[in-house]
Amino acid sequence: FDKIKSLALKHHLHPVSVHAPNGILPAAVILWILSWMFNSELLAKAAMINMVFVVLALPVVIFTGILEWRGKYQGEPTSLFKIKILAATLTVVSSVISLLWYLFDPNILSGPKALVFILVNLVMVAAAGVAGYIGGKLVFKD
Repeated sequence: FDKIKSLALKHHLHPVSVHAPNGILPAAVILWILSWMFNSELLAKAAMINMVFVVLALPVVIFTGILEWRGKYQGEPTSLFKIKILAATLTVVSSVISLLWYLFDPNILSGPKALVFILVNLVMVAAAGVAGYIGGKLVFKD
């Protein structure tokens, strides 16, 4: 495990692993909003496929984030890290809820709970944005 940790920190695995899902996640949300607005099943399916990738990638992001926090920042429970951890948790939970909700109810975007579904996704993208913003501040220190 120490070898994995060492390699992950040396090769900056957390920032590398976070870029793909954090780029795809907003695209999925935009696709779901467009699907809702234009009643497009194709856009909803495209969003779902994107979310599958996001949900599958997030465990790597979280794992490498914990390694980075413990290794580079000695696991200090500062308010900045508490907010980042809360934002990451909210991102993971809302992305899983969003994907599972769509998989169990593919017609959610044309039903009466569509707005709630969209709001869950907006919370998800906002939380990912907060986590990413804090990460950027930690890396670039400006």
